[in-house]
Amino acid sequence: MKQAQGIVTAIAGQGEAQVVILTDDTLPGCSSKTEHCHHCSDGTSSLVIKVSNRAGAGVGDNVSVLFKSGAVLKSVLILLGIPMIGILVGAVLGNSLYADSRLSQGGAFLAGAACFGFALLLAVTIYGQVSEDIQPYIDRVVAQKPATQGTIDPVCGMAVDPARAAVKIDYEGKTYSFCNAGCLEAFTREPSRYLVTERGAQRCRGT
Repeated sequence: MKQAQGIVTAIAGQGEAQVVILTDDTLPGCSSKTEHCHHCSDGTSSLVIKVSNRAGAGVGDNVSVLFKSGAVLKSVLILLGIPMIGILVGAVLGNSLYADSRLSQGGAFLAGAACFGFALLLAVTIYGQVSEDIQPYIDRVVAQKPATQGTIDPVCGMAVDPARAAVKIDYEGKTYSFCNAGCLEAFTREPSRYLVTERGAQRCRGT
């Protein structure tokens, strides 16, 4: 297994958490096209991912995240391999029934499509059953969020001194501070993504 450390920036539903993983990648761009990535002023980069929150970590906690070996390969085999098998089986079955004059050309096509549909449903079902075992997860809390901690950058989870914040923005009657312009840009594009947990936490505290 591979291990990395990050900061919890949001708590999602179904026992999941959003974690910012800090990396040493100083090249422009991001290795993932599906997840938000930004480069901080200190030359490091961070990757936002969703993980299973097995340790019960809270927002602002420094956590250890474990990535299971072969998880990506297993996901590909399930989500792509099974449907591909369904396509091949459907093609062979359809051609066989059409060659034996048991079905018309249209009927053979529908039989093949049915095989693919069944295989796709099977793949999604199997993935749903094993996704928790494949998904990276928080195995322990390295350090809890300090009680006296100042403002937290809602995008990357870093502690930001409001007096020294690189940039700030007023949103819905509250001022948010950011460690760099990249975080501010991400926030302005999709503020609800980074504030949903904060609002949920306030409701839990009765504020």
